[in-house]
Amino acid sequence: MQYGPIPTNLAERIAMWAGRVPIPLMDALFSIMKARGLMAAVSLGVFDALAKGPRTAADAARELELDPQSLELLLRSLVWAGYADQSGNRYALSSLARKTMVTGAEMELTGFVQWNYVQWRMVEQMETLLKTGCGVDFHRTMTDPEEWRWYQKGMMEVARFDAPVLAKSVPVKRGARTLLDVAGSHGLLGAAICRRHPPMRSVVIDLPNAIEHAKALAESAGISDIVEHRAGDVMTADLGSNNDVALLANIVHHFMPEQNIALLKRVHASMSSNATVAIWELETPDPESKAGEGDGAALYFRLTSTALCYSGREYSRWLKEAGFRSIRVLRPALSPLNVLVIGRT
Repeated sequence: MQYGPIPTNLAERIAMWAGRVPIPLMDALFSIMKARGLMAAVSLGVFDALAKGPRTAADAARELELDPQSLELLLRSLVWAGYADQSGNRYALSSLARKTMVTGAEMELTGFVQWNYVQWRMVEQMETLLKTGCGVDFHRTMTDPEEWRWYQKGMMEVARFDAPVLAKSVPVKRGARTLLDVAGSHGLLGAAICRRHPPMRSVVIDLPNAIEHAKALAESAGISDIVEHRAGDVMTADLGSNNDVALLANIVHHFMPEQNIALLKRVHASMSSNATVAIWELETPDPESKAGEGDGAALYFRLTSTALCYSGREYSRWLKEAGFRSIRVLRPALSPLNVLVIGRT
């Protein structure tokens, strides 16, 4: 999926065709104004205020104790970006904002937008990464509890899109009872698999800073009845025994290859016979393939973790080296960029 300047009338199309549009200027400026505008609108309660009904910028400013002139500019920008509708001098939520930017919305992503305050700081380290090869490794350096709350909430919001795919695609042997959710945070993905294969229950092992907020998120999502949370570093913590399923979702891109192989060997040792291991990850494009959005994701995780996104071929090789068999690679059509790699003990 491409992202960039999109002409909205004939004159703009002609200007684009003629090469008269300063695209680098738009990429450099408009992108950050759009992102920061969303962040401000969420953190200052603008979207939640508009959810109560259409209102003028002055009315909303009085309620939120904001500067009315500046808020008017923000609201007009949100109209331009597709997150608000305008009728005269009154503003209302667009259908997109009502689905995603309001507390409790069907596809709420407010936590992820607030997590962008942290991501904003990490992106500022791009030049350091390119000079040294060393990224941020935010799991080790982030100490603010509020930022951990944003992170956990944002990850659960994103997980809602993946949960149905995993529940349908991960094979589970008859009579399975325990799922090990490796660094599974809120536990939503593992819970989706368990719900499909009762009476299986999930055990999440994650960092203490994550667990503090993840347990509350599990309760709010209505999955605390089948998800148990344990604090620990997955590289050293006790992973239990006789696990019938092990799920490693969106975690191995935070580690280097040798670390992932060591982790998978530990996971294998914790599992029952004929058990299933499932790796769910972003997949880096083949270096010889045409460049695409997957390359942006790979750069992001190099920056934030000093590690990499990997290919389905690499995930398969690691599983084999860790002792797994019957390895399969799936690329669900409705989850572009993602790969599911499955193996058996």
